Amino acid sequence: MLCLGIETSGKTASAAVCDGERIIGESILYTKLTHSQVILPMVKKLLEDCCLTLSDIDRIAVANGPGSYTGLRIGIAAVKGMCMGLECECCGVSTLMALSFNVCAAKGTVLAALKARTDVYYLGGYEVDGGSVKCVYNDRVCTAQELKEYAQGIDGDVIIVGDCCGEVMKLLSDMPNVRCAPPKDRLQRASSLCFAATNCEPTPPERLNAAYLQDTKAEKDKMHR
Repeated sequence: MLCLGIETSGKTASAAVCDGERIIGESILYTKLTHSQVILPMVKKLLEDCCLTLSDIDRIAVANGPGSYTGLRIGIAAVKGMCMGLECECCGVSTLMALSFNVCAAKGTVLAALKARTDVYYLGGYEVDGGSVKCVYNDRVCTAQELKEYAQGIDGDVIIVGDCCGEVMKLLSDMPNVRCAPPKDRLQRASSLCFAATNCEPTPPERLNAAYLQDTKAEKDKMHR
């Protein structure tokens, strides 16, 4: 089954095509442009380079959160548009679970952490063991203290992935069993999204939505009116 992954939840824009065993092709760009300017041309070029068209794709996977509110909406809107015109599945994948697939060949507990705001993180805990990934700490918003308390209760090796690796490593500097993933494995990538999608149930395009884990700015503003 050919899976197209689209990742727009953070600082990278990424697209990949995988067949469950191999990465057929992948593009990753650390971009200063908005994902709306980058992702669709990237997908088009990737498919052309792989000698494929959208009609060859069996499933489209997209990061559905947590992450950048705007980035998530761009990726999800793009996938909805593609899938509504094609006979292919789509599925939303946890950004944090997909990040854990970056280092799934290791053995230990992955702390997938993204910066939400000052001293607040999006955090998920995943056990990895030579290719398998199992959620052991459901995705949530937590404070720096809550993150540290969870990490201190983990036996065995701990691997940090996400856009705030250095910050979290500093927070856990007194724990000798903690290390950051290599730089190439720290940020979101669409190929990991594709492999994570094999564990996810498909979703009708009209029901594909973002899991922000906290209220958007518009929702917060509305509450304070």
